[in-house]
Amino acid sequence: MSSERKSDLFTTMDEHRARPKRPWWRRHSTWALAGAVIVLGGAGWAWQVNARDVAEVPLRSLYIGTVQHGTFAVRVQATGKLVPAQSRWIAAPATGVVEAVWVEPGQQVKRGEPLVTLSNPQMANAAQSAAAALAAARAELIAQEQSEESAVLNERSRIASMRVHLESSAMHVAADGKLAAEGIVGHYQYADEKLRYGLQQKQLHLEQQRLARLKSGNRALLRAERERVEQQKVLTALRESELARLTVRAPVAGQIEEIDAQMGQQVTVGTDLARVTSPDALMAQLHVSQYSAGSVKPGLAVRIDTHDGMVAGRVVRVDPTVKDGVVTVDVRLTGTPPAGSRANESVDATIRVAMLHSVDFVVRPAGAVGGKKDHVFVVDPKGTRAVRRAVRFGVGSISRIQVLSGLHAGERVVLSDTSAYSGDQALELR
Repeated sequence: MSSERKSDLFTTMDEHRARPKRPWWRRHSTWALAGAVIVLGGAGWAWQVNARDVAEVPLRSLYIGTVQHGTFAVRVQATGKLVPAQSRWIAAPATGVVEAVWVEPGQQVKRGEPLVTLSNPQMANAAQSAAAALAAARAELIAQEQSEESAVLNERSRIASMRVHLESSAMHVAADGKLAAEGIVGHYQYADEKLRYGLQQKQLHLEQQRLARLKSGNRALLRAERERVEQQKVLTALRESELARLTVRAPVAGQIEEIDAQMGQQVTVGTDLARVTSPDALMAQLHVSQYSAGSVKPGLAVRIDTHDGMVAGRVVRVDPTVKDGVVTVDVRLTGTPPAGSRANESVDATIRVAMLHSVDFVVRPAGAVGGKKDHVFVVDPKGTRAVRRAVRFGVGSISRIQVLSGLHAGERVVLSDTSAYSGDQALELR
C-alpha cells in the first residue's frame, strides 16, 4: 500500500473518531428549549391578559340598577328664588330736581301715596300761563255774551217801537179811510198815509229779519268763544296734570324695594326713581344650565321645592340671552305657596320637558351623557360576573337616561363609577 493511500485512510479514520454519534436527546435539545420558551411565554401572556381583562370587585361596593321599559319623564333641574310677581319701576315723568323723598326701602305704601316730589320751574310757569289764559278766555266769553245780549235787546226795543208806530199808522189809515169816503179828508192825503203805513210794515219786517240774523251770528260767535275756552281749559288741565305728576305716587299698593332718588338730584324723563312690589303675589325665577335650556319652552309644567313644601308652576318666559352659563326662566305659580314664603327665598325646581312612552331607560350611570355612545358593565343572571358592553344613550333626565341600544329591559347594570376598571372587560363579583 502506498504511503499516500495510508495517509488518506488515517485521515478518514481520524475524522470519524472526531465526530462520534450524539444521543437523540442531545440532538433535539435546541428545539425543545425553543418550544418551552414559546409555551412559557404564551402562558405568561395569557395570564397577563386574563389579569388585565378581569378584575375582582366586592359586590357591596357597587351600585346596581335595572333597565326598565315604559313611560319616561324627561326633567331638567334648576335652582332659583321666589320673586314678586308684580314689580314695577316708577320713572320720572319729566326732567327736574328731586325736592323731597317721602318713603324708604322696605316701607309699605298704599296706592296713590306720594313717593318722590320733583321741581321743574318751566312746567310751573307753563301751568300758571295756561291758567291765566283760561281766565282771560272766560272773561272774553262773558263780555261777548253781554255785548251780544245788549245788541239783541237794542234790536228788540227798536222792533217794539216800530210796532207801536205801525199800529198807530194803522189806526190813522182806518180812520182817514172813513173820512175820505165821506169827503172830509182829501184823496191824496189818504193815499199818502197808506204809503207810509206800507213802508212801516216793510221796515218792521226787515228789522225782524235783522234780529234773526243777529241772533244767528251771535250764536256762532259765542260758540267759537266757548270752544276757545274749552280748548284753553283742556290745555290748562294738561299743564296742571303735568305739574301734579311731579309728585310721583305709588301706582299700586305694595312694598318699596328700591329708592334711586336723593334730595337735590337732577333727573331726566324716564329715570327710574323707585321700585314697588307686591309681596302677596310671588313667582319663581329659575336658573337653568345653557346646555339644558334649549328644551325649556313656555307652558311647561314645573315642580318647585321651597324647602317648606312643594308648589306647582308653569313656565311663562325663557330669557333669550345666556349669562354666566345659565338662562333665566320665569315661572308663574299655579298653586298656593307654603305659608311663610317670601320674596328672595331660594328654591329648587324640576321642569318636565317631555314624556317618552314605551322606551327603555335606567338610572343614569356615572359619567353617562345623553346622545353619546358609552360602555357599561352588565351583570349576568347569576350575579357573579359583569361584562363590559357598548351602549348608546338617548335623552337624559335628572337621575335617569334613555337607552337607545345595547341594553334590554330587565338587565342589571353597574351604575357606580367604573373608571378605575377602564382596561378590564369583565368584573368578577364577590
